[in-house]
Amino acid sequence: MSASALTTPPNLPKNRASGVNTPLVEVHELVKRFESFTALNNVSLRIGRSEFFTLLGPSGCGKTTLLRIIAGFEHPSAGALRLDGEDLIALGPNQRPINTVFQSYALFPHMNVRDNVAFGLSMLRAKPAVIAERVEEMLALVKLGHLADRRPAQLSGGQQQRVALARALAPRPRLLLLDEPLSALDFKLRKEMQFELKRLQRETNVTFVLVTHDQEEALTMSDRIAVMSEGLLQQVGTPEEIYETPANRFVADFIGEANLLAGRSLGRARDDLVMVRPERVSLKRPGPGVNGKAMGIVTLVTYVGADTIYETELPDSVVVKARMRDREDRFAPGDQVAIDWPDRAERMLGAAPETGVAA
Repeated sequence: MSASALTTPPNLPKNRASGVNTPLVEVHELVKRFESFTALNNVSLRIGRSEFFTLLGPSGCGKTTLLRIIAGFEHPSAGALRLDGEDLIALGPNQRPINTVFQSYALFPHMNVRDNVAFGLSMLRAKPAVIAERVEEMLALVKLGHLADRRPAQLSGGQQQRVALARALAPRPRLLLLDEPLSALDFKLRKEMQFELKRLQRETNVTFVLVTHDQEEALTMSDRIAVMSEGLLQQVGTPEEIYETPANRFVADFIGEANLLAGRSLGRARDDLVMVRPERVSLKRPGPGVNGKAMGIVTLVTYVGADTIYETELPDSVVVKARMRDREDRFAPGDQVAIDWPDRAERMLGAAPETGVAA
């Protein structure tokens, strides 16, 4: 990262949503091959200014390879990569106004918190007064000023991560890359840090690009999400768009729980694939005036706190899940039920893309 970025705050747009129209990062027809294996297949996307953008997908989908290319740790086989209109491919990692937070945090064990946060600024040869002011600002931002003299071994996992974030943000990068930074934390702390990361991104207005396989992380923190599989972009959209209107079967099945039903299972002439989320499904006891999309038998009941999940089986052995909060009318395995959902809850699914340009 160059020293010129140190005293220049990021450009702060008045409207966060407008960032996509004036992208900070442009990925164009990017390809990455490792001998005979293609990790990225003609991927194109744009990341807006001051946006929290997530690359989401299972292991081996290409998300980490894409992150490493943006960081400068890998070189693409083909394609273009620009930051604010400037070609990045010819620049080394240390020449890019980009910082990365890794899973391991990579804190220096012999340094205290203050010196860890100051490290990047020192490498840029910033003036001592500038370093001191910026370090105090960062420690206040991550709420660790009272622990400035402690060493990493004296901190919790969440505190160590906040130190790593403060160190990465201290030089005012144009772009911050996050490589599955929450994966080593326990469930409760991971939930807390999701909101902490979102807060830090909002307060600094730095563009964040997160890599994760955790759909809940992506839905909780992101302005937009790119879902990837086998080196291809499957869909790019807001969390609501990805969840409510998935572009294809892979996205529907990967994001949350989904009932994926062939039209014939619902007695329809066309055999389109229909997606319905379990929380949109309702069950009723059969009787006069009770209608539904299908009839089924309850096969499994699972209590999960606020909700109860019912698995039902249709006459053709297709399973439909219902996630219900109503405690008054409970069902047991073996009960016959009318299965219903609003027409607007249905989503017809298309085929997966064959190139890296997502829907």
